[in-house]
Amino acid sequence: MRKTYSANDLLRNLAQSLGFKVYIFDDPQIGPEIRLREQSKNGEIDGVLLYKNLICLVGISKGRNVEKKIEKYFEKLDKVREASDLELSLDISARNRNRIKSQKQVAEALLEDINNNAKRTSNDYDLILRKIFFCPNKEIEEKIIDRKQEHEFIIDKDTFEYFQEVLNRLDRDFLFYDFMHFLRVRKVDLQKKGMSRTREPAKSSPFRVERVELEKDKLIMYSLSPRVEDIKGYVTVLRIARKYDKRGFQRMIKPTRLRKINDEYLRQNYTFPNNIIIALDPESYKKEEDFYNSKKRKITFFDEFNSLIIIDGQHRFFSFAKGQKLNRYILTTLIFFNEFKEKDFLMEKMFYKINKTQERIDPNLSFVLKAKIDPDSEENFWYTVFKKLDKKGFFAGRYSFKETTMRTKEAKKSIISVVTYGGVLRLNRRYKREGIEVPGLDRFYQEDKQANVNFAFNLVKNYFDVVETAMHSQAVNKDHLTPREIGALLRLIKHFMITDENKLRILGTIKNITTSKDKGNRQVVEHFRKVLGYIPFADTIKLDYPASNWAAVEGSMLRKINNKDVNFGNKNLLSKKGLEIYESTR
Repeated sequence: MRKTYSANDLLRNLAQSLGFKVYIFDDPQIGPEIRLREQSKNGEIDGVLLYKNLICLVGISKGRNVEKKIEKYFEKLDKVREASDLELSLDISARNRNRIKSQKQVAEALLEDINNNAKRTSNDYDLILRKIFFCPNKEIEEKIIDRKQEHEFIIDKDTFEYFQEVLNRLDRDFLFYDFMHFLRVRKVDLQKKGMSRTREPAKSSPFRVERVELEKDKLIMYSLSPRVEDIKGYVTVLRIARKYDKRGFQRMIKPTRLRKINDEYLRQNYTFPNNIIIALDPESYKKEEDFYNSKKRKITFFDEFNSLIIIDGQHRFFSFAKGQKLNRYILTTLIFFNEFKEKDFLMEKMFYKINKTQERIDPNLSFVLKAKIDPDSEENFWYTVFKKLDKKGFFAGRYSFKETTMRTKEAKKSIISVVTYGGVLRLNRRYKREGIEVPGLDRFYQEDKQANVNFAFNLVKNYFDVVETAMHSQAVNKDHLTPREIGALLRLIKHFMITDENKLRILGTIKNITTSKDKGNRQVVEHFRKVLGYIPFADTIKLDYPASNWAAVEGSMLRKINNKDVNFGNKNLLSKKGLEIYESTR
């Protein structure tokens, strides 16, 4: 297959790999003079996808002014709620129709095929309509994407790349399940008329289970041993990398790991001795009596796309599927949320608790996950602050919140590591060590979280703007600082809290204080520049400490400042290693 990059070709390849019939009207063989329209609102449609009784109207963009095109596309189709409302026609704008006769014939043949397919299908099935905007080269903001209640869906760069990764790393079946789940199409929707007039999904054969209440009347666990093929059609993973689900929380599968498990383990062993933990999707499993028979101690699964969500063990499960070992049995723990509430994000919290306590996820994923599932957490607060800092000032473009830490010639660079090991998560609250009490930034805060975020943003941005001026005066480039030194500089903020609390408050109150012409503000900037200027940055960067030894560098920095200003900070706030370096440095 030739390598293609146009949005049309990308859509065609994706849809055909899923088994859809594809009709592209925004195509060179038809030309710009002929357009497919929805008659009721005269909305232009670039493509149509058909699968059984599913009809998808598609708008396509290669990347320019995408947000405006999205709004216009869905606005033009807002009256088209059901497939029965749909009226398609061709709009031919060319004056000389003989000149485009061949293109017109192609377009008419495509439209006739669409109508004939829909008519034949409607005899046996209820037609389903979905509206899609396809922009595979542009990342769209989440607030624009969240339109699913209106059956309007956006496949942007993130979503498209996710689908490609699933296809490349797993197989077409799992991509199909995810795609249907993405479009909110249920299996029962694709069934013939009369087969399921109750609109309830079919059920599997019953499985005998052991039932345990983890939390009375709220969190219930079932243990069972199904074959992989018994549940393969229902399984998915909510992802945080290459994602389309905003509540995703795991990384993409690694093909090399699947091959290694098959080659080195499953060749000699029938199955795994440990459980794969799966959540029953609360949108499908609402009442226990609907799927669990307490007398026979058996459960039945609903035949529904993505109704079983793997929390722990995705590589083990998919290794069976990838290796075509579907008849093998696996140990499985099912989790049912009996009183699920959307705002509680119970599945994510369960995933976080299981994996974090077992230390199976790296700090990057752990930090972002905690920030996303708990809006009241310090991780969420500082994630918001540093996302803003990533766009302006010292941190702009140099550090990343991506799951994989950025690598450069000098060091690994990650905002997450800076925040975590720089002690930032402790800055908002009162901190006590060795009898020394450090007030938290929360004494400056108001009830408005956004105002507090802005305060913290100003403080950190202004602080590092001053750091940059201090480094410049020593002829040291800011780009030479590694996360180790930046973490140590962040740790120094708590020393400023006990020495210069009022000045620190001003640093967080004034926006871009280093450019302020106010005399008082300039004095505050000069004070911070003077103190931070006591640090010999070139020598500090060359210190022979491990890249992760933030505390040691903090001790060295504090010693250099105390050599000039004995009243700054307090050495008792240092860690054991930091104090050791402090005492040995002159």
